[in-house]
Amino acid sequence: MPLKEKLPNQIMYLALISCEDVMGANGLNAILNYAKLQKFIGNHPPNNLELEQSSEDFTKFLSGMIGVLGEKGSKTITYQIGKKSFDIIREQFPSLLNIEGVELEDRTPDRLFGEYVRIQGIMFEAAKAIFGDIYNYYEDDRGFVSELSPCYWCKGLKTQTPICNAGTGFAAAIAKWIIGNDVKIEETHCIAAGDEKCIHVTYRP
Repeated sequence: MPLKEKLPNQIMYLALISCEDVMGANGLNAILNYAKLQKFIGNHPPNNLELEQSSEDFTKFLSGMIGVLGEKGSKTITYQIGKKSFDIIREQFPSLLNIEGVELEDRTPDRLFGEYVRIQGIMFEAAKAIFGDIYNYYEDDRGFVSELSPCYWCKGLKTQTPICNAGTGFAAAIAKWIIGNDVKIEETHCIAAGDEKCIHVTYRP
């Protein structure tokens, strides 16, 4: 399935506002200038799910991050962007995650991991409704596995190592909020690095 040419406003909004939170306004503006996306300087898209943002602009933004920060530096920042994006969604749109009123205390590790899997499933089903059937997710003996192809994060990029650290950071923020302890999460395969799919694994605690 080809990737849609238009992405939700919220995808670009969260990327920009999270990047600004991590790097400051000057850091964000440096990336936008490098990527020739000056139209976003001081002009973030609305925070809604209308399909109005160009996927090409999103790729330019990520390419700009790599150009300014290098591959290693951009991975660090996109990881923080992923974590910040979940925090924004959790605080502003808890109904989207079906987490209003969820009490996580006094649950066993297995039940907590099950809650993590449940909320990840809600997120992926919501994403499918927007992007189409580009996601697959399941549990195996390692833990929770998610697959993405094509990938709007690394579309058109060529890197030496997996680059979709925003997805890793987003999953890590969910796991930290639900399970409490640090959980090992890694992108084991990435289209930008030459693989057929972007695959993230959240290892069972």
